Amino acid sequence: MIVHYLHKTVSLGLCAIALTVASAAAQTAFHVIAYRDRLGGPGGIVEGSPSLLYFATGTDSAILSITPQGTETVLTTFPSGYQMLGPVVSAPNGRFYDVVAVGANPANVFSVGGAAGSRQLYASQSSAPFLTQNLPDGNLLGTAVGIGDNPWYVASVGLKGAVTPIYQFPAGDVALTVTYASDGNYYGLAENGPGYLFRVTPSGVLTKLVSFPSGSVLPNSYTPLLQASDGNLYGVTNFGGTNSAGTVYKVTLSGQYTLLYTFPNDQNSFPSALIEGSDGNLYGATLGHITGGGHSELFRITKSGQYTLLFAMSNITAAGACQCSLVQGSDGNIYGTAISGGPNNGGVIFELELGLPIPAPAAQRFSPGSGAAGTQVLLWGSNLLSASVQFNGVAATTVSNSGSNYILATVPTGATTGPITITTPGGTVTTKENFTVE
Repeated sequence: MIVHYLHKTVSLGLCAIALTVASAAAQTAFHVIAYRDRLGGPGGIVEGSPSLLYFATGTDSAILSITPQGTETVLTTFPSGYQMLGPVVSAPNGRFYDVVAVGANPANVFSVGGAAGSRQLYASQSSAPFLTQNLPDGNLLGTAVGIGDNPWYVASVGLKGAVTPIYQFPAGDVALTVTYASDGNYYGLAENGPGYLFRVTPSGVLTKLVSFPSGSVLPNSYTPLLQASDGNLYGVTNFGGTNSAGTVYKVTLSGQYTLLYTFPNDQNSFPSALIEGSDGNLYGATLGHITGGGHSELFRITKSGQYTLLFAMSNITAAGACQCSLVQGSDGNIYGTAISGGPNNGGVIFELELGLPIPAPAAQRFSPGSGAAGTQVLLWGSNLLSASVQFNGVAATTVSNSGSNYILATVPTGATTGPITITTPGGTVTTKENFTVE
């Protein structure tokens, strides 16, 4: 049975490495931003503000920020023995959330701001959440496991750490990851022996949409299902497929499954990460079988299944080994973590320059839906950094970002009922729904 990957910590020394490797075949520039210095490795990376990334480490259970030039700030650490239970997730209050546990004790949700010493630790809960993303209402989404009797849930997590179950899985089922989709439902992966892809409604009704064949190993909370710009879900299996080396697949929200790519039977396969780039293609990383002579690889795959190797970690001495996490930054480059590799095998923070365009903004939800001048409106979407906002053509009086998913904008005097327009360096998007000025 697969359980979530609980990484154990690293020491906090980072050094910026001025190292670039160019792959002529793929026209790819791979830069090592920093090497970690002990076992444990970084995991889960998000962009909090332009050119400032946040990630968690394993064994000292730390949260750090880092620039693409390698300048890092240690935001918080926990004593030896504590374990992080998932990646860092941004929230609308300008803070970054994760979960920490020690031994068999209940887990605690905590958050940090952008400066050292800003940690807030919230009361322990009867279940331990594994955060995967933020939500339009300002709460956080994840799976959770109960303390003691061990039922698994899809759950929302409040900004003070309260865990609210949305759906409880049957005994023996393990919830691996979950994603909020554009139809307002939750889609994720779970297993009880063979794995399955599910949909859960906000009222807590589960539907199994896809059953995976025996031997397909599903990823953990670091690789949630991806809802791409075409509205479909994309995912990977770490193992399985014709060659038992992993797959990439597509699933519609109604449950129609399409196998896009089966990895070859070699030691460099076994996909472990997947994101959508601003060019509409998918980008990912493989685990590789390091002990079997293989290595991790970074790849691109089109939505029709055309695969391209972008960079092999073996191309550079001690470049890194996945499990990886990936994010496209607001500058168009892809940033990632590798949990091992480097001179001391402590992990790597890296950057891929592929010449991708700056990501275009997407505005998916806003609340409240109405208000007078002076009302603060929360907009939720993606690629929203460095935004300006207009309410039916009138510029908002104040605008601020909280990570790349949230904008807080104040309704200006003179605004009239109509759509909200968001402009970033990547483009302009207008909401389908109108905001009603009272």
